[in-house]
Amino acid sequence: MNITFDISVRYSENIYLKESKLCKHRLPIPKWIFNKYKNKLLQKNRKFSEHMLRSSSEYLLHATYYEPYFLDWIGNNPYVITVHDMIYEKLPEFFSKEDRELSFEQKKKVVTQADRIIAISQNTKQDIIDLLHIAPEKIDVIYHGTNMQKPTRKDFVTLPKRFILYVGTRYSYKNFTRFVKAFSLLSSKDKELYAICTGSSFTMDEKNLFESLNISQKFIHIQAADTLLYTLYNQAEAFVFPSLYEGFGIPIIEAYTCLCPAIISNTSCFPEIAADAAAYFNPYSEIEMADTIASVIYNHTLRAELIHKGSEQMKLYSWEKAASQTKEVYLKALKENKSKKERKEEIW
Repeated sequence: MNITFDISVRYSENIYLKESKLCKHRLPIPKWIFNKYKNKLLQKNRKFSEHMLRSSSEYLLHATYYEPYFLDWIGNNPYVITVHDMIYEKLPEFFSKEDRELSFEQKKKVVTQADRIIAISQNTKQDIIDLLHIAPEKIDVIYHGTNMQKPTRKDFVTLPKRFILYVGTRYSYKNFTRFVKAFSLLSSKDKELYAICTGSSFTMDEKNLFESLNISQKFIHIQAADTLLYTLYNQAEAFVFPSLYEGFGIPIIEAYTCLCPAIISNTSCFPEIAADAAAYFNPYSEIEMADTIASVIYNHTLRAELIHKGSEQMKLYSWEKAASQTKEVYLKALKENKSKKERKEEIW
């Protein structure tokens, strides 16, 4: 069966779409301009999507989020939805009541009516089953991959001799505050150890926390693109992922790619994705987090063992594999939709 693809986005600041053959109609927008006119550009994208959805040709839609606007235009064509996590439902205490209710109602409507659902881990699949009461046979698990690879050129940056690495956002459920307190326990005994954090700049509350623990000089923020991020992973004593919940956890396999030992929470999808290629801690215990970090960074044998196991575990994940499995989901959805139409015709 021949399938052609298109992306219903006219305006985007996504750097990964610049060379995409799927985006012949896309107009690349510099990020600062896109952010300045974001609402207007998103409205134009919505109109463009609606135009494509009204096509008289048969198609399958892979929706990218839970906004149900497309249900008004899709007709009898099938659609697939990817559920990345159930964070609003699993940890409601970190979100406003309004955000939780809006997210849940939209997600429930879109996911329930989908022809096929892609979950990015078995853990996420089980969360969908438990919270949205979806039949298991309707859900396919497809793991993520990573684009991280050893760069052809080196970024020259001055780094501490010894540091642990924190990657990504620092939303409340990411458990950054406990990570900081765990680091302070380590720092009280090891004055040469630093923590490097990527992502957005430190907030005033975070700086005040560092100050209160007397570790302000030990926390370094670095804005890192992929080439520099590889260097950070590769030179770190370890990567620490203290999050309370994730749908998959791409930084884990990024660390594996960069030959960096992973020290991670024992919650949600983490044991599934990392298996025995990580050291685990209870994310609610700052003492256990600190002890687990210490057990790795001061034990050269264990550290080397985790790096080796990470390299082996990484072989399970690739975007090529994910793309192939996604195509199979599309074919399954098209086949099921065709059978459904044929049954309706028989009834009439």
